[in-house]
Amino acid sequence: MSQDSVTSKTGRAGLAKLAGVILCAGASVCLYRAMVLVIPRMTSAEPTSAGEIFPWVKAISHDTLDSIQHKTHGLGYTFEFMACCAGLFALYAIVLRLAKGIQPRWFVPLAAGASAVFMGLLICTPVMLSSDVYSYAHYGYLLADKGLDAHSTAAVAVAGTNIEDPFSLGGYFDFVASVYGPLWTVISAGLVLAGGSHIGLTVLLFRALGAAAALGSGGLIWTILKQLAPERAALGTLLFLWNPLVVIESALSGHNDTCMMLLALLAVWLHLRGSKTGAVIALALSALIKVITWPLVPLYMLMMLRRTAGWRHGAWFVGRASIGVAAAVALSMFVARMNPDGLTAHTAGSAQFYENNYHEVLFKVVRHLLGEPADSLEAPMDFKTWWVAIFGHAVLHEGTSNKTKDLVRLEDGHPLLVISDEDSDEWLRVYDPADHIQGYVDWPHLTVIAEPPNAEKDPTVKRLSGWPPDWPTVVEANRLIRLVTWSLFVAFGLLAAWKTADFDDFVIWGTAFFLASQLLVFTKIWPWYAVWPLAYGALKPGSLATRLAVMLSAGMLLLYALLDYCNTQWNWVNDYRSIPTIVIPTALFALLLLWRQTSWSKPRT
Repeated sequence: MSQDSVTSKTGRAGLAKLAGVILCAGASVCLYRAMVLVIPRMTSAEPTSAGEIFPWVKAISHDTLDSIQHKTHGLGYTFEFMACCAGLFALYAIVLRLAKGIQPRWFVPLAAGASAVFMGLLICTPVMLSSDVYSYAHYGYLLADKGLDAHSTAAVAVAGTNIEDPFSLGGYFDFVASVYGPLWTVISAGLVLAGGSHIGLTVLLFRALGAAAALGSGGLIWTILKQLAPERAALGTLLFLWNPLVVIESALSGHNDTCMMLLALLAVWLHLRGSKTGAVIALALSALIKVITWPLVPLYMLMMLRRTAGWRHGAWFVGRASIGVAAAVALSMFVARMNPDGLTAHTAGSAQFYENNYHEVLFKVVRHLLGEPADSLEAPMDFKTWWVAIFGHAVLHEGTSNKTKDLVRLEDGHPLLVISDEDSDEWLRVYDPADHIQGYVDWPHLTVIAEPPNAEKDPTVKRLSGWPPDWPTVVEANRLIRLVTWSLFVAFGLLAAWKTADFDDFVIWGTAFFLASQLLVFTKIWPWYAVWPLAYGALKPGSLATRLAVMLSAGMLLLYALLDYCNTQWNWVNDYRSIPTIVIPTALFALLLLWRQTSWSKPRT
């Protein structure tokens, strides 16, 4: 074949890829726009007040959202949201296919520019999918305006009774101390000062920072891969930047996870430029935004000690790095006014910490196997029961709808024990001590009363009235789950420390660490956690850990839709939401791994 023919064929292939990217970008814009129209109907939706900044953006308040959600019960919007997610991930897969081995210089700027367009579209939306930005602003406000330690439970509680904070969502965050690192509190305070009294501007600044951090992470991934593996630079960059979950969690909801991972990727870039101490400090700064990246610090230092010739050089490296980390920690704590004696003890090991993960299902199964009756398995861990009485007449229903089965008719004055506070705005889950059954009653027929005399003579009332985390079955089930999962995680950590002999190993095992933490010991999972393994996984786009990270990102995004069915007639959808979001993606990955192992073991002819 002549040189001219090869050049012509290459040119046609490049034009085909160009057309493919443009078509995928246009279709993605349409799907993101369709998703924005669906989001107000979801229970996790929060207003952005973007209308204060952009006159063309419709003003939507909390009351407006409540009204919209009240009128849109049903499966239709859930399927619409899931269809948008499926379409976006299908287009994402096509773009990744086009990016494999791509050489033309226009491809990455065009595709990355399209990702920036997606983020710009989402930044201008009137609603977002999380309230976390308000919590960031609340803690920043406590530091910037009041000079308080946002990490101290006592300080935050005092502030909640004395100040009017526009970001506390009506007092929702007033008695909860910050779980974020002191560096993030300092950054939050700066954004609150810049936004002033304008809620819309402040929220916009947080979301813009999340989007900028995502784009910056993409730039670092491109720069790193251009040095390490130029043939995979386009694929790795777009694996992160085009991922729908990354776009949504950074630009739409403004989560700080992209800022955390930007610093973690900065550590990789600094390492490649020969600044090993700088890499350790960058990892520490990342952990001072969210604590999750702290284990990467000793893993990296251990890898470097293995590669350092002589104990003197090793000791010099450890000394410099330790001083740098200590300075970063001390300075951020000082500016954040964080009192070491007033640190809030946040534990992920409590019985209240089961949400959005398969551990939540396992927790109930183990409790039942230990002898706990089925009627108490749904009791929230942070809930205390209280009593109500019927006025007039009412019906105890099987579900949160008048269309569900009637269990018993209740007369005026009939006492009921309320056993859940997570029901709809119209219904409460109750226990009827007279008929010894559980069901749902609508609020208009209820009035609060004192505990009836001799109520605790009923063994069911006595059991349900206790503090759930103190129930023997709860304590033992929690202990067993923590023992098994943490043992597995420690074994994983020892394996990672043993296997991490060079920098390539560090990146691979760093990605695997994020996945192992989510699948083993993080018993409370939120969609934006999927950003962590995607950022490091993009540096090794062909690795098995990266494949699992991508599959989990597609599953976790569905949590937003499945959470909406809590305590409805479709409650089982909410109960088993971890199955499609985490278990099925992981199972599909295991099958893929098994298939690959089987294929490799076959003799080649």
